Amino acid sequence: MTERMVAPFRTHNDMVWDGEVVRCATMAHHANLGGGIHGGVLAAMLDAVMGGNVILGLPADKMAVTSSMTVNYLRAGRIGDTLVASAVVRKLGRSLAYADGTVTVEGSDDPVATATGVFAIIRRPTPDPLVRF
Repeated sequence: MTERMVAPFRTHNDMVWDGEVVRCATMAHHANLGGGIHGGVLAAMLDAVMGGNVILGLPADKMAVTSSMTVNYLRAGRIGDTLVASAVVRKLGRSLAYADGTVTVEGSDDPVATATGVFAIIRRPTPDPLVRF
């Protein structure tokens, strides 16, 4: 397995990069006032998995940053759910990439949220600000 990099934001928010998916075992601090998983958690997972999969297809001196993202919230995630975000890179160009993402509850194919994203491909900053794991 090649070395992966993860943004500190992901680690701080209990999001684990697992192969080509992002997992989050949700807890009370991920919830909104209604007891569902906050939409920001779902959006962050989708952004992370789509961008991460775009980066996997790039040379080492390049990275991707989100240019735009549309999220569709389809049903509530609940405290205690393990959420799994997956992505498909639809097009990887020289300056832009396009990806689709889905969040499900582990063991279910019923989506909690979906997204589409456009990512700008840029030169990786030096020194690399990301944490290695």
